[in-house]
Amino acid sequence: MSNTTTDLTINLINNISSQLNHYMTLIIFLFGSIGNLLNIIVLSQPTLRMNPCVLYFLISSISSLGTLLVGLPSRLIAIWTLIDPTSTSSWFCKFRIFFLYSFRTTTSWLLVCATIDRWFLSHRKIHRRRLSSYKTARKLIFIICALSFILWFESIFCYDANVANAPLQCYGKSSSCRIFNDIVYASSTVSIPSILMLIFGFLTIHNINRSLQAVQPVMITIVSDVSRISRNQRRGIRRSESSLTRMHLLQVFLLTLCSIPQALHQFYLTFTMDIYKSPLRIAIENFIVSFNFSLTYVGNGITFYIYTLNGTIFRETFTQLLHTFIRKFKF
Repeated sequence: MSNTTTDLTINLINNISSQLNHYMTLIIFLFGSIGNLLNIIVLSQPTLRMNPCVLYFLISSISSLGTLLVGLPSRLIAIWTLIDPTSTSSWFCKFRIFFLYSFRTTTSWLLVCATIDRWFLSHRKIHRRRLSSYKTARKLIFIICALSFILWFESIFCYDANVANAPLQCYGKSSSCRIFNDIVYASSTVSIPSILMLIFGFLTIHNINRSLQAVQPVMITIVSDVSRISRNQRRGIRRSESSLTRMHLLQVFLLTLCSIPQALHQFYLTFTMDIYKSPLRIAIENFIVSFNFSLTYVGNGITFYIYTLNGTIFRETFTQLLHTFIRKFKF
Protein backbone atom coordinates (compact mmCIF):
# COMPACT_ATOMS: atom_id res chain seq x y z
CA MET A 1 0.00 0.00 0.00
CA SER A 2 1.45 3.38 -1.02
CA ASN A 3 2.01 6.20 1.45
CA THR A 4 -0.77 8.28 -0.11
CA THR A 5 -3.28 5.44 0.07
CA THR A 6 -2.22 4.70 3.66
CA ASP A 7 -2.63 8.34 4.67
CA LEU A 8 -6.07 8.49 3.08
CA THR A 9 -7.09 5.29 4.86
CA ILE A 10 -5.85 6.60 8.21
CA ASN A 11 -7.70 9.91 7.73
CA LEU A 12 -10.87 8.04 6.78
CA ILE A 13 -10.68 5.78 9.85
CA ASN A 14 -9.97 8.76 12.14
CA ASN A 15 -12.89 10.69 10.66
CA ILE A 16 -15.27 7.74 11.08
CA SER A 17 -14.03 7.27 14.65
CA SER A 18 -14.58 10.96 15.43
CA GLN A 19 -18.09 11.04 13.94
CA LEU A 20 -19.05 7.78 15.63
CA ASN A 21 -17.82 9.11 18.96
CA HIS A 22 -19.72 12.39 18.55
CA TYR A 23 -23.08 11.05 17.46
CA MET A 24 -23.16 7.88 19.58
CA THR A 25 -22.16 9.86 22.67
CA LEU A 26 -24.91 12.43 22.17
CA ILE A 27 -27.61 9.83 21.41
CA ILE A 28 -26.65 7.58 24.34
CA PHE A 29 -26.49 10.52 26.75
CA LEU A 30 -29.91 11.92 25.78
CA PHE A 31 -31.86 8.67 25.50
CA GLY A 32 -29.98 6.96 28.34
CA SER A 33 -30.43 9.81 30.84
CA ILE A 34 -34.13 10.21 30.02
CA GLY A 35 -34.65 6.44 30.16
CA ASN A 36 -32.96 6.05 33.54
CA LEU A 37 -34.90 8.99 34.98
CA LEU A 38 -38.14 7.36 33.83
CA ASN A 39 -36.94 4.06 35.32
CA ILE A 40 -36.42 5.74 38.68
CA ILE A 41 -39.88 7.33 38.58
CA VAL A 42 -41.68 4.10 37.60
CA LEU A 43 -39.73 1.71 39.85
CA SER A 44 -40.14 3.97 42.89
CA GLN A 45 -43.93 3.64 42.76
CA PRO A 46 -45.43 2.03 45.91
CA THR A 47 -46.96 -0.81 43.87
CA LEU A 48 -43.50 -1.93 42.75
CA ARG A 49 -40.72 -0.76 45.03
CA MET A 50 -41.42 -3.15 47.94
CA ASN A 51 -40.46 -6.06 45.70
CA PRO A 52 -36.75 -6.85 46.38
CA CYS A 53 -35.99 -7.40 42.69
CA VAL A 54 -37.55 -4.04 41.81
CA LEU A 55 -35.45 -2.41 44.54
CA TYR A 56 -32.30 -3.80 42.87
CA PHE A 57 -33.55 -2.46 39.52
CA LEU A 58 -34.26 0.95 41.08
CA ILE A 59 -30.81 1.41 42.62
CA SER A 60 -29.09 0.01 39.52
CA SER A 61 -30.98 2.61 37.44
CA ILE A 62 -29.68 5.34 39.77
CA SER A 63 -26.18 3.90 39.40
CA SER A 64 -26.53 3.67 35.60
CA LEU A 65 -27.67 7.31 35.50
CA GLY A 66 -24.58 8.20 37.55
CA THR A 67 -22.42 6.31 35.02
CA LEU A 68 -23.85 8.35 32.14
CA LEU A 69 -23.67 11.70 33.97
CA VAL A 70 -20.06 11.11 35.04
CA GLY A 71 -18.71 9.39 31.94
CA LEU A 72 -20.26 11.19 28.97
CA PRO A 73 -20.23 14.98 29.64
CA SER A 74 -16.46 15.25 29.15
CA ARG A 75 -16.81 13.52 25.77
CA LEU A 76 -19.66 15.89 24.86
CA ILE A 77 -17.52 18.89 25.83
CA ALA A 78 -14.79 17.58 23.53
CA ILE A 79 -17.27 17.60 20.63
CA TRP A 80 -17.69 21.38 20.84
CA THR A 81 -14.34 22.53 22.22
CA LEU A 82 -12.16 19.75 20.72
CA ILE A 83 -10.56 19.42 24.17
CA ASP A 84 -11.53 16.69 26.61
CA PRO A 85 -11.07 18.15 30.13
CA THR A 86 -10.00 14.74 31.42
CA SER A 87 -7.02 14.92 29.07
CA THR A 88 -5.71 18.14 30.58
CA SER A 89 -6.92 18.21 34.17
CA SER A 90 -5.37 15.60 36.47
CA TRP A 91 -8.07 15.86 39.15
CA PHE A 92 -10.86 15.82 36.58
CA CYS A 93 -9.35 12.63 35.16
CA LYS A 94 -8.90 10.95 38.54
CA PHE A 95 -12.37 11.63 39.93
CA ARG A 96 -14.13 10.83 36.64
CA ILE A 97 -12.50 7.38 36.57
CA PHE A 98 -13.19 6.84 40.29
CA PHE A 99 -16.92 7.57 40.07
CA LEU A 100 -17.34 6.01 36.62
CA TYR A 101 -15.89 2.63 37.56
CA SER A 102 -17.53 2.68 41.01
CA PHE A 103 -20.97 3.23 39.47
CA ARG A 104 -20.36 0.57 36.83
CA THR A 105 -19.24 -2.01 39.37
CA THR A 106 -22.24 -1.18 41.56
CA THR A 107 -24.62 -1.65 38.63
CA SER A 108 -23.11 -5.02 37.69
CA TRP A 109 -23.28 -6.48 41.19
CA LEU A 110 -26.79 -5.19 41.85
CA LEU A 111 -27.88 -7.10 38.76
CA VAL A 112 -26.08 -10.17 40.13
CA CYS A 113 -28.15 -9.81 43.31
CA ALA A 114 -31.32 -9.40 41.25
CA THR A 115 -30.46 -12.58 39.32
CA ILE A 116 -29.91 -14.54 42.53
CA ASP A 117 -33.15 -13.09 43.91
CA ARG A 118 -34.98 -14.39 40.81
CA TRP A 119 -33.42 -17.82 41.40
CA PHE A 120 -34.47 -17.82 45.06
CA LEU A 121 -37.99 -16.80 44.16
CA SER A 122 -38.35 -19.43 41.43
CA HIS A 123 -37.11 -22.27 43.65
CA ARG A 124 -39.47 -25.07 44.63
CA LYS A 125 -38.21 -25.14 48.23
CA ILE A 126 -39.93 -22.71 50.58
CA HIS A 127 -36.83 -21.90 52.64
CA ARG A 128 -35.04 -20.79 49.45
CA ARG A 129 -37.93 -18.55 48.41
CA ARG A 130 -37.87 -16.92 51.82
CA LEU A 131 -34.31 -15.73 51.18
CA SER A 132 -35.81 -13.23 48.74
CA SER A 133 -36.77 -10.35 51.02
CA TYR A 134 -36.87 -6.55 51.00
CA LYS A 135 -34.78 -6.36 54.18
CA THR A 136 -32.02 -8.53 52.70
CA ALA A 137 -32.04 -6.46 49.51
CA ARG A 138 -31.50 -3.21 51.43
CA LYS A 139 -28.52 -4.67 53.30
CA LEU A 140 -26.91 -6.06 50.16
CA ILE A 141 -27.37 -2.78 48.29
CA PHE A 142 -25.54 -0.89 51.04
CA ILE A 143 -22.69 -3.44 51.11
CA ILE A 144 -22.28 -3.46 47.32
CA CYS A 145 -22.24 0.34 47.04
CA ALA A 146 -19.66 0.65 49.84
CA LEU A 147 -17.36 -2.08 48.49
CA SER A 148 -17.53 -0.76 44.91
CA PHE A 149 -16.38 2.71 45.93
CA ILE A 150 -13.69 1.30 48.21
CA LEU A 151 -12.44 -0.96 45.40
CA TRP A 152 -11.89 1.92 42.97
CA PHE A 153 -10.43 4.40 45.44
CA GLU A 154 -6.97 3.41 44.17
CA SER A 155 -7.79 4.94 40.77
CA ILE A 156 -7.31 8.40 42.30
CA PHE A 157 -3.62 7.54 42.70
CA CYS A 158 -3.22 5.33 39.63
CA TYR A 159 -4.78 7.46 36.88
CA ASP A 160 -3.49 10.74 35.49
CA ALA A 161 -3.98 13.11 32.56
CA ASN A 162 -1.58 13.60 29.64
CA VAL A 163 -0.30 10.02 29.80
CA ALA A 164 2.16 9.20 27.02
CA ASN A 165 1.95 6.00 24.95
CA ALA A 166 -1.63 5.27 26.05
CA PRO A 167 -4.83 4.77 24.01
CA LEU A 168 -6.43 7.58 26.03
CA GLN A 169 -4.75 10.58 27.62
CA CYS A 170 -6.57 9.95 30.89
CA TYR A 171 -5.16 6.51 31.66
CA GLY A 172 -3.09 4.46 34.08
CA LYS A 173 0.21 6.30 34.54
CA SER A 174 2.39 3.18 34.78
CA SER A 175 2.38 -0.33 33.34
CA SER A 176 1.71 -1.84 36.78
CA CYS A 177 -1.28 0.47 37.23
CA ARG A 178 -2.66 -0.44 33.84
CA ILE A 179 -2.29 -4.18 34.36
CA PHE A 180 -3.79 -4.00 37.86
CA ASN A 181 -6.76 -1.88 36.75
CA ASP A 182 -7.39 -4.01 33.68
CA ILE A 183 -7.47 -7.16 35.81
CA VAL A 184 -9.69 -5.56 38.48
CA TYR A 185 -12.09 -4.09 35.92
CA ALA A 186 -12.28 -7.24 33.79
CA SER A 187 -12.84 -9.48 36.83
CA SER A 188 -14.89 -7.40 39.29
CA THR A 189 -17.03 -5.43 36.83
CA VAL A 190 -17.34 -7.67 33.78
CA SER A 191 -16.34 -11.36 33.88
CA ILE A 192 -17.29 -12.49 37.42
CA PRO A 193 -20.65 -10.62 37.50
CA SER A 194 -21.44 -11.78 33.95
CA ILE A 195 -20.64 -15.42 34.75
CA LEU A 196 -22.74 -15.32 37.93
CA MET A 197 -25.63 -13.61 36.14
CA LEU A 198 -25.58 -16.15 33.33
CA ILE A 199 -25.33 -19.13 35.72
CA PHE A 200 -28.19 -18.01 37.98
CA GLY A 201 -30.16 -16.81 34.94
CA PHE A 202 -30.05 -20.31 33.43
CA LEU A 203 -30.87 -21.83 36.84
CA THR A 204 -33.90 -19.53 37.08
CA ILE A 205 -35.08 -20.59 33.63
CA HIS A 206 -34.56 -24.22 34.68
CA ASN A 207 -36.66 -23.69 37.83
CA ILE A 208 -39.44 -22.02 35.85
CA ASN A 209 -39.51 -24.83 33.31
CA ARG A 210 -39.66 -27.49 36.03
CA SER A 211 -42.87 -26.28 37.53
CA LEU A 212 -45.65 -23.82 36.80
CA GLN A 213 -45.75 -23.13 40.53
CA ALA A 214 -42.04 -22.19 40.72
CA VAL A 215 -42.32 -18.42 40.47
CA GLN A 216 -44.15 -17.44 43.65
CA PRO A 217 -43.83 -14.23 45.66
CA VAL A 218 -42.55 -14.17 49.20
CA MET A 219 -45.89 -12.87 50.40
CA ILE A 220 -47.52 -16.20 49.47
CA THR A 221 -44.95 -18.27 51.36
CA ILE A 222 -45.52 -16.40 54.63
CA VAL A 223 -49.32 -16.57 54.52
CA SER A 224 -50.46 -19.43 56.70
CA ASP A 225 -53.57 -20.20 54.68
CA VAL A 226 -52.64 -20.05 51.01
CA SER A 227 -56.17 -21.02 50.02
CA ARG A 228 -57.36 -17.54 51.06
CA ILE A 229 -55.59 -16.08 48.02
CA SER A 230 -57.89 -16.23 45.03
CA ARG A 231 -56.91 -17.82 41.75
CA ASN A 232 -56.93 -14.42 40.04
CA GLN A 233 -54.61 -13.00 42.69
CA ARG A 234 -52.22 -15.92 42.21
CA ARG A 235 -52.31 -15.48 38.45
CA GLY A 236 -51.63 -11.75 38.77
CA ILE A 237 -48.71 -12.29 41.16
CA ARG A 238 -47.15 -14.99 38.98
CA ARG A 239 -47.60 -12.74 35.95
CA SER A 240 -45.79 -9.88 37.70
CA GLU A 241 -42.92 -12.10 38.82
CA SER A 242 -42.61 -13.66 35.37
CA SER A 243 -42.52 -10.18 33.83
CA LEU A 244 -39.73 -9.10 36.19
CA THR A 245 -37.78 -12.25 35.35
CA ARG A 246 -38.03 -11.61 31.59
CA MET A 247 -36.99 -7.98 32.05
CA HIS A 248 -33.99 -8.99 34.08
CA LEU A 249 -32.72 -11.85 31.91
CA LEU A 250 -32.76 -9.69 28.78
CA GLN A 251 -30.93 -6.92 30.63
CA VAL A 252 -28.29 -9.39 31.82
CA PHE A 253 -27.71 -10.64 28.27
CA LEU A 254 -27.36 -7.15 26.75
CA LEU A 255 -25.18 -5.76 29.55
CA THR A 256 -22.82 -8.74 29.22
CA LEU A 257 -22.72 -8.34 25.45
CA CYS A 258 -21.88 -4.63 25.75
CA SER A 259 -19.22 -4.97 28.47
CA ILE A 260 -17.03 -7.90 27.41
CA PRO A 261 -15.47 -6.30 24.26
CA GLN A 262 -14.04 -3.36 26.21
CA ALA A 263 -12.55 -5.57 28.93
CA LEU A 264 -10.88 -7.82 26.36
CA HIS A 265 -9.57 -4.90 24.33
CA GLN A 266 -8.13 -3.19 27.40
CA PHE A 267 -6.07 -6.30 28.08
CA TYR A 268 -4.88 -6.28 24.48
CA LEU A 269 -3.84 -2.63 24.65
CA THR A 270 -2.02 -3.07 27.96
CA PHE A 271 -0.03 -6.12 26.91
CA THR A 272 0.91 -4.67 23.50
CA MET A 273 1.83 -1.17 24.66
CA ASP A 274 5.59 -1.82 24.21
CA ILE A 275 5.16 -3.21 20.69
CA TYR A 276 5.82 -0.94 17.73
CA LYS A 277 2.59 -0.14 15.88
CA SER A 278 2.22 1.47 12.49
CA PRO A 279 0.07 4.63 12.13
CA LEU A 280 -2.60 2.56 10.36
CA ARG A 281 -2.71 0.02 13.18
CA ILE A 282 -2.94 2.82 15.76
CA ALA A 283 -5.84 4.40 13.84
CA ILE A 284 -7.69 1.07 13.73
CA GLU A 285 -7.11 0.50 17.45
CA ASN A 286 -8.32 4.02 18.29
CA PHE A 287 -11.49 3.34 16.31
CA ILE A 288 -12.08 0.11 18.23
CA VAL A 289 -11.42 1.92 21.54
CA SER A 290 -14.01 4.60 20.70
CA PHE A 291 -16.57 2.02 19.62
CA ASN A 292 -16.05 -0.22 22.67
CA PHE A 293 -16.24 2.66 25.12
CA SER A 294 -19.49 3.85 23.53
CA LEU A 295 -20.83 0.29 23.61
CA THR A 296 -20.36 0.05 27.38
CA TYR A 297 -22.59 3.09 27.86
CA VAL A 298 -25.29 1.49 25.71
CA GLY A 299 -25.69 -1.17 28.40
CA ASN A 300 -26.32 1.54 31.00
CA GLY A 301 -28.66 3.58 28.83
CA ILE A 302 -30.95 0.98 27.30
CA THR A 303 -32.67 -0.46 30.38
CA PHE A 304 -35.85 1.67 30.20
CA TYR A 305 -36.49 0.51 26.65
CA ILE A 306 -35.87 -3.12 27.65
CA TYR A 307 -38.30 -2.81 30.56
CA THR A 308 -40.94 -1.08 28.42
CA LEU A 309 -40.79 -3.58 25.56
CA ASN A 310 -40.34 -6.75 27.59
CA GLY A 311 -41.85 -6.05 31.03
CA THR A 312 -45.63 -6.17 31.26
CA ILE A 313 -45.86 -4.93 34.84
CA PHE A 314 -43.39 -2.11 34.16
CA ARG A 315 -45.21 -1.06 31.00
CA GLU A 316 -48.58 -1.03 32.75
CA THR A 317 -47.25 1.07 35.63
CA PHE A 318 -45.59 3.50 33.21
CA THR A 319 -48.81 3.79 31.17
CA GLN A 320 -50.84 4.52 34.32
CA LEU A 321 -48.39 7.24 35.36
CA LEU A 322 -48.51 8.73 31.88
CA HIS A 323 -52.31 8.82 31.91
CA THR A 324 -52.31 10.40 35.37
CA PHE A 325 -49.86 13.07 34.20
CA ILE A 326 -51.94 13.83 31.10
CA ARG A 327 -55.14 14.16 33.16
CA LYS A 328 -53.45 16.56 35.58
CA PHE A 329 -51.97 18.54 32.73
CA LYS A 330 -55.37 18.93 31.05
CA PHE A 331 -57.01 20.28 34.17
